[in-house]
Amino acid sequence: MLLRCSSRRSWILAALVTAAACRSQPNAVNPAAVNPNDPEIVATVEAIFDKAVAAAGAVDAEGVLSVSTRDDTFTFITEDRMLKGYDETLAAFRLTYALLQGQTNQVIERRARVLSPDVVLVSAVLEGTYTDKAGFTFPPVGLGSTAVFVRRGAEWRVIHYHQSVAK
Repeated sequence: MLLRCSSRRSWILAALVTAAACRSQPNAVNPAAVNPNDPEIVATVEAIFDKAVAAAGAVDAEGVLSVSTRDDTFTFITEDRMLKGYDETLAAFRLTYALLQGQTNQVIERRARVLSPDVVLVSAVLEGTYTDKAGFTFPPVGLGSTAVFVRRGAEWRVIHYHQSVAK
């Protein structure tokens, strides 16, 4: 009985010491406050976003996806379809772009928010036209887009992209 009580006290003491030690450590769940409009980070990710938009205008699947994580963590959602991973997404882009002679994409409105030191959310409204191989240009359509950027080392990459075509 004394051994149990002693063990219980030791366990409680160890738990209290551990809790106290955890309190003295910085909280990883709540990182230091970040400026949601950090001008340097916002300018960096907006330039990357613009690079992808320009590549889309050039009907360049590899160029569009060059800003992605280029691995299995990347996801792309459009309408009711989710593409998982760089390879699956690239294959789908190549199929789609093979049908096009060209396209235009113009950013109408955009907002970038720094969520943490290593995560940025970019929401944008674009307008685009598509020209098929026969030379027919479709009327402009609105595009709602959201990109989630993550910093990996010194590089910002898109880990998730969502695009909806307005009807």
